[in-house]
Parts: sequence; structure tokens; C-alpha cells
Amino acid sequence: MNNIEEMGREIQNLNAGLRKKYSDFFNMSKAEFKDEILQKIGKNYKLKKLEENSLKKFGLVVGVDGSVNKVGGDFPHYVEIYQALAKPTKGQDLYENEIYTPLMNKIDEESREQSKRERLLAQIELQVALDSIDFHRPNMLMMDGGLIRYKINDKDRYMELVEKCEDENIILIGVLKELKTNVISRALEYENLIFDRELLYGKLEIGDFIEIYDEFNKKSGENEGELTSGFLRTSNSAMAIGIDILQSQREQLKDVAELVYTLTPYNSRGVPLWIDIVDKEVKITDVLIKSMLQEHLDRDIYERFFITERDRRGI
Repeated sequence: MNNIEEMGREIQNLNAGLRKKYSDFFNMSKAEFKDEILQKIGKNYKLKKLEENSLKKFGLVVGVDGSVNKVGGDFPHYVEIYQALAKPTKGQDLYENEIYTPLMNKIDEESREQSKRERLLAQIELQVALDSIDFHRPNMLMMDGGLIRYKINDKDRYMELVEKCEDENIILIGVLKELKTNVISRALEYENLIFDRELLYGKLEIGDFIEIYDEFNKKSGENEGELTSGFLRTSNSAMAIGIDILQSQREQLKDVAELVYTLTPYNSRGVPLWIDIVDKEVKITDVLIKSMLQEHLDRDIYERFFITERDRRGI
């Protein structure tokens, strides 16, 4: 029988530990947090919702996102299907796909699979973004996630994308739904394991925007001054989101923040509606991937390599 009381005590201890770790920040009012913290990390602005005429100046916007789905069991007996989508506000959707299984690759360490997954996803997202430039001739590329992950995972394609965007005056923006940065703790020379996500929770008013000072803008030592970033709150969700833009396009940062704010519904998780639409359309469902494998793999191959013992219970 489960020891419910012991589990309950452990959870209570976790609750107390987190409250103690963050007590200095949690006890601050919004006004105190802005005066004592946010003023130190960047310029603070109040965003406005754009009128239709102002929206038109941004022209054609393309949203880019990727997804991965996995069928099978433990390493190496699984197959993953990757898909990236470039969706324009007007015109044809573009897709890029990739399939991967450790069974067909010379990777024999399970610990390396996550980095492989991140690289493959970044590669197909970058490729579909590059294809979209040639096909759609957009005015803006809105990537789902921070731009620095693309440089980390596929530097060559990323630099090609940056060069094309700069040459063709295409605004390149990354929208970070989940903040994994520690700008505030680094600026205050505080503990590095305190992240911006939890510190900003509930501390911004709707429409607040912080343009981060360049000296605090490095991300894992990879940025090297190439990006400028900001935090903003765009909806009634208490969570803040982030945006990245190329340093060469930094004069557009506040305008881009206002576009993101305008495109985000009040009653939402704080992400621009277009990114949410792309996110939903790019996902590969369990039903789809299983039916595709069953249709295109020989039955013995499918069962031998990709059916788990748990799956067999339902067969």
C-alpha cells in the first residue's frame, strides 16, 4: 500500500523549501519588483494594441514551428517522425519532414538521443524557414522558440537564415513561450539556478515590456551580441513570455513587441494567435503516426521493432 502520509510530508517540505528559496522575490509587490529589479535589467515600456493600419505595415508574416512524435518502446526500439511547418498569413503552407530511429543510426548511447532530437527539430524548422523565404517572400518570420537554439543545433543553416533575412529586410523574431533564461539572477549576481520564468510570474502588468540591456543578454555564452531580447506580458495569464530579434534589427524590437501583444488574445496563455495556430497544425498525433507505420511497414517489422509489451495488451 502506498505511504500517502509520507508522500504528503515530502510534498509539504518541497513547498516550504521553494517558498524559502524565493522568499526575497515572492514577498515583493509589483511596484517594488519593477523599481528594485526590472529597472536594473532593462528599459521598461508600456505596450499598446496596434490599429489595423499599423498592422498592415508588417506585411506578410510567416509562423514557423516543429513537432516530433514517437512510437515504440525504450531505446533503441522506437521510431520518431519530425515535422516542421511554415504557415503564412496569406498563401500556401510549407512542410518539412524527417524520420529517425536509433536502429538505423550509429548512435549507441541513449543519453545522446535528446541532443539528436533537438538537432533534427532545429534543422527541419530552419530548412522550412529558408524555403519560405524563397516561396513566400515574407516581411517577417516568427519562429516558435528562442533563436539561439537554432545556432546551437545547426549553425550553418542558422547563419544562412540570418544572412537572408538581413539581405532581404525580413524581420526575424523568436517567441519564447517557456522562459529558461536567468537574466535577472545574473544581473543581480544571484544564484544562477533561479530562473526568469518564476521570478516574473505575476509581477508584470498586461502590456508591460522590458528591453533587456545588452550586458545581460548573453544566453549560455552563445549569443555573442548577435541578439537582443525582451520580456513581456501579453494576456491575463500571469506568465511572461520572451522575444528575440537580431541585433542588426534591434530598432524594430518595440514594434515587434507591440505586434506580438496585438496578436495575442486576452484570454490565452500569452502566445500570439498565429503561433498557437501553427503549433496545433504541425503536431503529429499518435493515431496518425501509428496508422502510417502500420500502412507502410511490413507487419513483422512493425511488431518486431516497434510494438511494446504494453501495446500488446491492447492487441
